[in-house]
Amino acid sequence: MKKILIILLFISNNSFTQNKFGAFTGVNYSYFTDGFGQVLAEESFGLQLGVVYEKQLSSSVAFRPKLIFSQQGDRTRTKANSNFNPDQEIVVINPFEIDQIDTKLTYINIPLDFKFWNKIYVIAGPQIGFLINEKSFGDYKQKAKSNIDFGINLGTGFTINKLFFEVGIYQGLTSLYEYPYYYTGNNVRVQNGFAKFTVGFMFN
Repeated sequence: MKKILIILLFISNNSFTQNKFGAFTGVNYSYFTDGFGQVLAEESFGLQLGVVYEKQLSSSVAFRPKLIFSQQGDRTRTKANSNFNPDQEIVVINPFEIDQIDTKLTYINIPLDFKFWNKIYVIAGPQIGFLINEKSFGDYKQKAKSNIDFGINLGTGFTINKLFFEVGIYQGLTSLYEYPYYYTGNNVRVQNGFAKFTVGFMFN
């Protein structure tokens, strides 16, 4: 009886400490927000590529960090088709025209997610991002106040054999830019946000 219990504990321990690696690609539907409120800029699409590591902590919980190359911000405009009128002197931005933020951002993101359940699952956790490229267009340009972006991930997914499919959202908590608010004179603080869809493959 003792031998059986020892064997069962050994098998259980091995299954919980199993490590998996994978790679994935996907699309970001990115935008700027004023926190958890309204979208402040025109939404646009960007690419993401990355690798994932999964360490099983229990039968239904796993630690699932990723390393991701991620295109974010407003990626649909160039200087030629910016919403800004180059002949108009800009003092403040009308709050109804704050979609004039024309900035393309590229990050290396590191989500530190936890995965709950297996075949159909939920993922949640913090994320830290490192800004590696920034391009602004139009006449009202700013540099990001911080090259480090911190925020929260939430998503869901499912697996078919070694394939996995995920959808999720990210909300940044770090203020990237500040723009004057027309009515109050206060500044609007702008954060990253995006929805994402990814397809990946686990190698083991």
